[in-house]
Amino acid sequence: MLMLLSTLTACNLAVNPPANPTAFPSPVAVQFTQTPSPVPTATPIPSLTPTPAPTLTPSITPVPSATFTPTATPYPIAPLANDQYTLIDLPPALRDGVQGVYFAIASVNERTGGASNPKTPQPDLEVETLYLVNPANGQLIEIMDIPATADAHIYWSPDGMKFVYFLEPVQLADGTLAGGLYLVNLELGLGVRLFNLPTLNPRGIPNHRPVWSPDSSQFAIAMPTAYDVDIFVISDDGSLVRNVTQHGAFDFWPSWSPDGVHLAFVSDRNECPTWQPSEPNTCSRLVSQAAPDEFEGLLGEEQQSSIFPRGGHVFVLNVETGDTRQVSEVWVDSPPTWISQTRLAVTTGLSDSLATETEIWLLNVQAGTARRVSGQAAAFNFGAAWSPDGGRVVYYRASEPAGVVLHDLTGAELAVLDRYLFSRYGFAADWSPDGQWIAFGGRNSQCPYGLIVTRESLSVFFAGTTPRACDPVYSPDGQWLAYAGIQTRAGAADGRLDLFVAQPNGYGARNLTSRLKGEVVLLGWVGTP
Repeated sequence: MLMLLSTLTACNLAVNPPANPTAFPSPVAVQFTQTPSPVPTATPIPSLTPTPAPTLTPSITPVPSATFTPTATPYPIAPLANDQYTLIDLPPALRDGVQGVYFAIASVNERTGGASNPKTPQPDLEVETLYLVNPANGQLIEIMDIPATADAHIYWSPDGMKFVYFLEPVQLADGTLAGGLYLVNLELGLGVRLFNLPTLNPRGIPNHRPVWSPDSSQFAIAMPTAYDVDIFVISDDGSLVRNVTQHGAFDFWPSWSPDGVHLAFVSDRNECPTWQPSEPNTCSRLVSQAAPDEFEGLLGEEQQSSIFPRGGHVFVLNVETGDTRQVSEVWVDSPPTWISQTRLAVTTGLSDSLATETEIWLLNVQAGTARRVSGQAAAFNFGAAWSPDGGRVVYYRASEPAGVVLHDLTGAELAVLDRYLFSRYGFAADWSPDGQWIAFGGRNSQCPYGLIVTRESLSVFFAGTTPRACDPVYSPDGQWLAYAGIQTRAGAADGRLDLFVAQPNGYGARNLTSRLKGEVVLLGWVGTP
């Protein structure tokens, strides 16, 4: 069903309405049930008539810390909002879609200080402006403004025409509480708040984010449902919401297969078939009622007298049929990643902030086998990046002898580069789509070196000296290498982070965001080759 949007005259995050508003499908009622059936059921969203609201005035709100609720207390089932509509003018450059590849960024407080100080940003506005940057000529395509509490929680679809963003709760001047999960569809010219979620991390389980299907038609997200966590798949216009796991266990960390047919996810269903207190074999018991070592190695620490999972086994779900099967017996505590149509990779041991040993595993979805590829010796390994054919992996080994390591699928060590030392969790790498180049640098603003590019054998080809480089990533078409550059300044330890784009081998780097006046947040490549 479609509804005309021309009746909207004002809304939160308001922008100038287009001359010819685009029709948007009217959501209809969603009815979630706690049925343990694995078959996904289509659930339409309730039809609501958008009510104009005062223009949202963003304000700084401290980021709330994760709050754990005892499992004996149910969460509300996916608090549906379907409000705070926004009309969006489609930029002329995107009327035929994203042609080629662009890099998405946000500029926080991209404003000037008036005639008295025109080059100084105005911090009191606290908004961030979204742009797409053309890597060939540096052209900036301005998309829209959103409150700065979104920070980097902005997740673009591969085709570059939709994105999801999350706002921390914000109290507006009129007393309205904004915040939650928002969807913007540039093709329809509409934004809407889908869910009034307090956090992206359901029940405090970290490292969650919405993930788009390869064809950009839908995205998956883990959300709390009463006593557990389920995975939902939502259409790109927000008109269809499906609970695709519907299980009493905790199902989280969804990841799409390259063909978009399967979702890999992590679940504790083998150990905890249900968390509902009244069900047999429930895991919903207070810590005082459980033996001290009953869940050792499987579940998390006590939080407000409750037990919570911090990992599980990897399962694969066919989104079309609902068929679900376990992939392996390896216990994992971090999100899995598809490296081919039939193989997944995961690093175990990362949930323990004081861990001294982590392992990199390769899981065969069809055969149900697992192979450790990070070597047999105990070591702290992280930052795994797989070659495009899934045949090799480069990662950083923080244990002695420390260095950047290249392994093949059998676990054989092919090369080690020990001249570059990175801090704990401070390493990021990426392969070029043709597999000829490997780029690496720091991450989390811990970037001691300039951009480093090696050949596929890990022999150094390019080693920059300035700026310091973080989070290198190749464009989908392989023509560009982007990274976050931190340009040093005289009299200061470092400067502002900017978007730099270079040739695949690292040469010819250019700063594409130097003319912006706000803090730059890099979001990633969008568009198709």
